[in-house]
Amino acid sequence: MDAVFTQKKANFESLYRELQPRLYAYCRKFIDDPETARDLVQDAFIKLWEDVDISAIHTSVAAYLQKTVHNLCLLHLRDQQIHRRYENYAAFKLKEAELNFFSPDYGNYTSIFLKDIEDIVNKCLEKQPEQSRQIFEMSRKKGMSYAEIAGELEISVRSVENQIYRTLVILKTELKDYLIVLLIAFKWF
Repeated sequence: MDAVFTQKKANFESLYRELQPRLYAYCRKFIDDPETARDLVQDAFIKLWEDVDISAIHTSVAAYLQKTVHNLCLLHLRDQQIHRRYENYAAFKLKEAELNFFSPDYGNYTSIFLKDIEDIVNKCLEKQPEQSRQIFEMSRKKGMSYAEIAGELEISVRSVENQIYRTLVILKTELKDYLIVLLIAFKWF
């Protein structure tokens, strides 16, 4: 068993050394960020190692891996598009809420309500790890793009995306009791 595993590992390492540069170049045609491209190619190899019986592949392993990288690129680009659409919508609604917060047309109740939400958001952010909080504040308060944040903090754009996403999930959970009221109050339907 140990000899079979050692041989499989050696074959896989050889395959990786041979195909990784070509797959990375292919991936970079679609993905601008080098770190993300490396991650996607790495994910394709991990998928091959963990999930696929090589003898069941009807094409060459190289063709299989290229198709896997192609599909991972498509998924990544779709995810980015969804994130951008959500961020734009959320940023618009946040600005609208900020404007309404300071509007003289809104009563004290609305201002108190929005202050409660702001307090919940601030408390939730205080509980986050330092880097997550910093990334979220750079994005939301300073209006920095993911690429700008990644460059300043010397991390990948994908890491920034993941940190923002995790923080938004936590905020959504913390604000679950307020979401319906917010939707009605600001006509988000």
